[in-house]
Amino acid sequence: MITQKDILERKFHKSLRGYDPVEIKYFLEMLAAEFEKLEKRIAELEPIEKQLKQMDVKSPEDIIKDAEERAWKIVNDAENLAADVLNTAKKKKEAAENDIVKLQNHKNQIAQLLKNAIRKQGELLNFLSRFDNDIDKEAETEKPYDKTE
Repeated sequence: MITQKDILERKFHKSLRGYDPVEIKYFLEMLAAEFEKLEKRIAELEPIEKQLKQMDVKSPEDIIKDAEERAWKIVNDAENLAADVLNTAKKKKEAAENDIVKLQNHKNQIAQLLKNAIRKQGELLNFLSRFDNDIDKEAETEKPYDKTE
């Protein structure tokens, strides 16, 4: 790499019909000044470049791609969560429906037991009523015991 110093210290051989040494010196000084500006600018930018490389700066395309990937992941996660919630809700609904059927069956069994108990009590009342009637009839047919005889 050529430096500013290399440009300023460069010596040219003179020839009989050569270039004007003053013009050459002026041009080289101007070139050296521009070269010095470029070296300073490079020195300013190198730490920034190093810092940017360390930060792993991404291009706009990479940023967009990453954002799209994150968005798809969020959508996919939301869809999976929604599916899980729906499955859980369906299972709870089925369990509730099964519980309702069991309760209805239990209610029907209790109702049948009560109907049977009421029927049996009715039969018992009829039996007792007939038994009372039979006793009353027997009591009427029998004559009271007379003590005088």
